[in-house]
Amino acid sequence: MDLFDADLGGRDEPDAGPGGSCSWVTVVILGILVLLAVLVHSFFGWVRDLLSALI
Repeated sequence: MDLFDADLGGRDEPDAGPGGSCSWVTVVILGILVLLAVLVHSFFGWVRDLLSALI
């Protein structure tokens, strides 16, 4: 995956190649973090609905 490009100023090295790579570990970690954010958002929405039904 090419996520960084030296032509766009994405790297500090002047002799950088045309692009860098992002490892699959980074992609998996970002996916897990997004999934965790969605789950936390859903959980707190459920808690809000439960509390509003009780009060």
